[in-house]
Amino acid sequence: MPHADLLCADGSRTTIEVSPAFSILIAAQRAGAALRHDCGGKALCGTCRVRVISGTLSPVLERERVRLDAVEAGPGVRLACQARPGSNLSLEAVLPLSGPVHP
Repeated sequence: MPHADLLCADGSRTTIEVSPAFSILIAAQRAGAALRHDCGGKALCGTCRVRVISGTLSPVLERERVRLDAVEAGPGVRLACQARPGSNLSLEAVLPLSGPVHP
């Protein structure tokens, strides 16, 4: 099963099992990893942003693209609630567990 090395929002590092059947956010929650998600994974807030260091994810669909544009996310940034793994990954949480939404 593929895995993701994740630098979490609390500064910890963890390795989580991932599957194309579930979003990165769901995989992180199942593993108890600290990843901010203010809207509960509905692509409404943009707080679950992760920077892709290596690996591949599912294509960006319109709902995710709209939110990423709204929060002015940079290249290589995805919403963990929308992205599904396509390979082993290395990811980094963009936002801390609390505080402003825009970095």
